[in-house]
Amino acid sequence: MAGNSIKDAPLSIPDGYVAIPLSAEQAASPLRLCAVVKKQPDPVAGHLVLLRDLLDAKVYMGCVVDTLGRLQQWTEIWVQTVDVMGGMASVGRESVTNRALDERWVRQVESYERLDPSTVIRTGWETQHPKPLLFDLAKAAPVNPVVDGQPWVLCQDDQLLVGKGLPGYSTSPHRYVYVEAKGANSTFLAASDHAPFVEGVKALNELRGGRADLVPFNPAGGLIFVKAYNQLSYETFVDLTSGAVSAGIPHGKSVLNVRPDAPTQNDGGAGLAGEGWLYLGKHGRSGRLLETLHLKLKALADIVETVRTFTREHQRPLLNLTADTFQVRLGTAGSGLPTLWTASIVLADAGDAVELSIEGTQAKYFVPGRSSTSSIYRPAVATTPISGRCTVRIRQVLPEARGVVLEGTLVTQERIVPGKNDLVWLRLNMGGGGIDLYATLAEQTALARGEYRFRTVSQKLSPEIEAQVKAAQGVPMGNTVFELLAQMSTPCDLYGIAVLAVRTLISSERNSLAVALDETLSLAQQVAVEYDPAVPLARRIAGIFERDGRWMTSLGPQHIVKEEVAPEQAFDLVPAEVWWDVLGAILRMIPGVGPDSVCTDFGDAPSGGLHKVFDAACADLQSLLVRTRSLIVIDWRANREIHAVIRSFATGLK
Repeated sequence: MAGNSIKDAPLSIPDGYVAIPLSAEQAASPLRLCAVVKKQPDPVAGHLVLLRDLLDAKVYMGCVVDTLGRLQQWTEIWVQTVDVMGGMASVGRESVTNRALDERWVRQVESYERLDPSTVIRTGWETQHPKPLLFDLAKAAPVNPVVDGQPWVLCQDDQLLVGKGLPGYSTSPHRYVYVEAKGANSTFLAASDHAPFVEGVKALNELRGGRADLVPFNPAGGLIFVKAYNQLSYETFVDLTSGAVSAGIPHGKSVLNVRPDAPTQNDGGAGLAGEGWLYLGKHGRSGRLLETLHLKLKALADIVETVRTFTREHQRPLLNLTADTFQVRLGTAGSGLPTLWTASIVLADAGDAVELSIEGTQAKYFVPGRSSTSSIYRPAVATTPISGRCTVRIRQVLPEARGVVLEGTLVTQERIVPGKNDLVWLRLNMGGGGIDLYATLAEQTALARGEYRFRTVSQKLSPEIEAQVKAAQGVPMGNTVFELLAQMSTPCDLYGIAVLAVRTLISSERNSLAVALDETLSLAQQVAVEYDPAVPLARRIAGIFERDGRWMTSLGPQHIVKEEVAPEQAFDLVPAEVWWDVLGAILRMIPGVGPDSVCTDFGDAPSGGLHKVFDAACADLQSLLVRTRSLIVIDWRANREIHAVIRSFATGLK
């Protein structure tokens, strides 16, 4: 690109936006952390530029400015949110408390810092709750609301809250803001939509003091995390390597353009031709196609390794992995060197998986924080769980070393297809209270339609509750709430990476992601039908392509680039044996399709080693990287041109 490249475009606050410091102290410092705010609200998105809406955070556009107001760096400002239970599975809500959310926040910040310490900007608000924050747009200044000169703060005093008849901070997900100096005499403001109201509790909107011109930014005093902003989303990077570029951040009906001189969608990435690529025009189509394949495989390898590293440290899955989970950072390559080869993957979303606290079992169970969210990147098991009401009959209560085990029958009109590792959560109503039980189901041992035998995990019950349960043996207990918990773990993320690989390598303007994924799953089924341990996976894929040329059209390497290339020409440029292994690597990531799958189902992950399900994908992609890199640095184009001449005298692809 002439002048500035995509990685070092001049920084400036776009017209119509203003940078507002995050505190009065920040406003007086030489370098200020600021939020980027639109002066006139967008009719859809309002004043704040929301980059991502996560389970426990809203990520806003921010920046660092110097004492003269000059923009030095774009940032992301993560503001902890408190309404995390909407759409979450009912049983998952039992595990969500403010203490757990704060601990989760701190662990995530530490993980980001270990993954890429140069991008994290420490403020102290990662572990200490700041004062509630609003913005005064007229003055472009931060406002910490006060009452009689005393600031509102987040109440974390469990004893005080319980004394007011409110749920405690550390034992519930509900939060309240109050004036600390007034103690129990203060008015309490409910900071979450689901927080209980009692006498003396008002809505959080009271913070504005009747001023409609104040814009809430962090009204509940949630924790804050600031990190460097990466200007390329993964989707943009994929399009860039394919030969197209998109610029700007959507903001409702507006677009915040943080790279005013970046290449546009219409120039096909031509602005990067001098710096972005290793191969230029003299290598033509062959060099660019091979280089694009290598760069995309490198990005996928980085994704797998990034997810593996995060999972190894946290021992929990993401469960919401999509293309938006990742961003791309371009390094400084130097004049004339290929900028795109410096690309590195950055984790943008740490996932919304919530671990269930189930007493009496060593297995870890996770539920998505937003179970109702549907995405092409998520398997069907990760969508809304099966739940409803049922009748329970307890057959017997068996003593065990760690407590008791209940065996019984569950009767429901809901259609349940339990997996071998799935659990069902039951809330029995007896003795004026609820008892939570977790059990495995076995449909084949039941005697009637709609009946399922169950056996609970060993659980310690109080003597009073145990006596009530024994007294209820044989008594039908109707109106019992249940929810089926499919065991979901890192294989769900592996499936998401497989879909992302389809998006990266096979999906194009001529082949939508939905169509490409459907074709890939069909290929996986066909490969499973023809499974033969004596025949390598790549050879079976090749045989399927040779018998039916339609596979070349739907799943050939011509989709790697935006430029229209015939399938036969694409196979002249990309060695077929390499492409079979590319497809094989994708198929192995899809759980439960057949013997070639790394994981038998979406819960097939070893306890304490959830990251190990990614090992095979890491090895497959690293092997492909070595092979494609060797194709680029040798004079392969001449060899493939000779092959093309020979092929023109042959019939079909051999």
